[in-house]
Amino acid sequence: MKSSQPEGIDVEKFQRRTYLQRKGISITKPFQLDLIFPETIGQRTDLRHIPNDYCRSSLFTVRNKSEPRRMFMHEKLFHYNETVTIIYTGIELRAADDEIIWLQILYYGRNVPFGEPFEFSIKDLVRDVNWCKNGHYYDKARECISRLKANEILALSSKAYGKSGAISLIQNYTVVNDAEGKPTHYRVFIDPKLIILFAGNTFTSHSWESYRDLSPVARRLADHIESHKHPYPLTLERFRGMCDSKDTSLTSWRQTVGKACKELVDARIVATAEVSSDQIFVIVIHN
Repeated sequence: MKSSQPEGIDVEKFQRRTYLQRKGISITKPFQLDLIFPETIGQRTDLRHIPNDYCRSSLFTVRNKSEPRRMFMHEKLFHYNETVTIIYTGIELRAADDEIIWLQILYYGRNVPFGEPFEFSIKDLVRDVNWCKNGHYYDKARECISRLKANEILALSSKAYGKSGAISLIQNYTVVNDAEGKPTHYRVFIDPKLIILFAGNTFTSHSWESYRDLSPVARRLADHIESHKHPYPLTLERFRGMCDSKDTSLTSWRQTVGKACKELVDARIVATAEVSSDQIFVIVIHN
């Protein structure tokens, strides 16, 4: 039986190109992150940006640091929206470290077209995520960069851009080492395909100084809340899926989420947040 698709056409690539064109993004010119932000957002240096599909999935977990990281091989991650599928291969990524390191690295490259290199030092990176400037945290940041490189993410959304294609959070990098062989400066490349997840305002902007200092659970809750203009009540069970938490006690999880709600209120990320009837209710602050 003959295929109904035209011969010689990559349908998935055509669908992605059409999607980008509808969002006003040229497919024939290099594109950089700051050019797709609204003017008022693009000019602010206090914001860090993350795709909504990553905010609403279990890509960054809240597992305890004493637990060994899992190794995923083509595994489907939890996503708040059942029409979106994310298939992940690589070492488990965590909100406690990998997420904020990645957001800061994206910020360094905001003025550079995707696919072209930009540079930063490990000392600047550790400082900018507000970690202590010592050997332990320098090594921790280096480990994050290695994990962010050594993965493959396949996102699929049939209602938007179709298949995004395989994306690594960091496409590639080169380094300058010190006398001990440890990287001190990085030259990083971001995958051009990542633009599909930012096109059309499909990203969340976090106020950096508040966001980076949150606990992992509070950070994941901020991801969900700030990726919705008017967030609906979220059940504790669905939020546990987004966090990939292994806390099987509902009582314990309820207490953990309650503390995260208080963090968000104290940080003035939301006006109110509370757990009631095993759902998370929030009122956001509209500027």
